[in-house]
Amino acid sequence: MTPNTHLPLYWPVFMMQGVAALIFSAVTWLLPQATLGALIAIFAAFFMFDGVSRVWLALKQKDSSPYWYLTLIAGALGIIAAIVTVAMPQLTAMVMLYLIAFWAVAIGVMEIVAAIKLSKYLDGTMLVLISGIISVVFGGYLMFNPGQGILAVLWLVAIYAFIFGIILCWLGFKMRSLQKQGESG
Repeated sequence: MTPNTHLPLYWPVFMMQGVAALIFSAVTWLLPQATLGALIAIFAAFFMFDGVSRVWLALKQKDSSPYWYLTLIAGALGIIAAIVTVAMPQLTAMVMLYLIAFWAVAIGVMEIVAAIKLSKYLDGTMLVLISGIISVVFGGYLMFNPGQGILAVLWLVAIYAFIFGIILCWLGFKMRSLQKQGESG
């Protein structure tokens, strides 16, 4: 029995990822300014929480760890990142743009590899391969065209997430049918 034999058991994960991508797509398309503002606020809150907790931890470890100051520096940098995020949301938006770009390329490469490996076990993995190629192209486009405007990019992200969600839901259904075939066979 190969490890890939268990893959169809995880079809609900693909379905949940697909539905989450579809919901994200709808919210981003309908409320791009709010989506951008929410993402920036989440970044700021995370940086602040992380920074403050690291400063607290560093101060608690001051007597027991010779490297406590490294944690203190990391905490201070987190607090500074939170302040910069709030003070310069445009800079944060550009950083987020690049994070999305790198994420899309990484996901795309993984989808291409998965499509090639799954093609031995499933028919119709061409859509996953195409999704991977689209992800890589999309990420590359974002990296080399950052000046197109973050709102336009958010709309592109919404379209991408919609396509990605549809393909993941389709893959979940295919895996579910493969699982049912395995149970009956």
